[in-house]
Amino acid sequence: MTTKEYLQEVYYIDRHIKRLQRRREDLRRDLYSIGSPSGKMDADKVQTSMSGDTMLRLIAKVDDLERDIVHELERLTDKKQRVTEEIEALEDERYRMLLFDRYILFYSWEQVAVDMHYRIKWVYELHGKALQAFADKYGI
Repeated sequence: MTTKEYLQEVYYIDRHIKRLQRRREDLRRDLYSIGSPSGKMDADKVQTSMSGDTMLRLIAKVDDLERDIVHELERLTDKKQRVTEEIEALEDERYRMLLFDRYILFYSWEQVAVDMHYRIKWVYELHGKALQAFADKYGI
């Protein structure tokens, strides 16, 4: 695993949580939605309700997703804490700022450049140096 891949794990865990949350919201919407099976309102059938089995399965899926989300949030918190501590232990303040903004706050390169008052080209160069410093310190 490269240093960059190691640092990007925080972002990927965060994105995974967001996917789980969207899936949970979709299931909740299915659980609470009322409509005809065809998606259209029939003249004879104004509304339908889902069977008890279907409702119980959806509730169980929502509950499973809630557990997964809590687990992933704990994982994200631990990973962010560990990576933040590692970043903060670097000697160069510029490296700390750049790596924190990019890999913990998920700022775009443009936003990092604005925050640091640097041109984007210099931020890219500095990023390479920061990754190398991180790799040298942690052997990643």
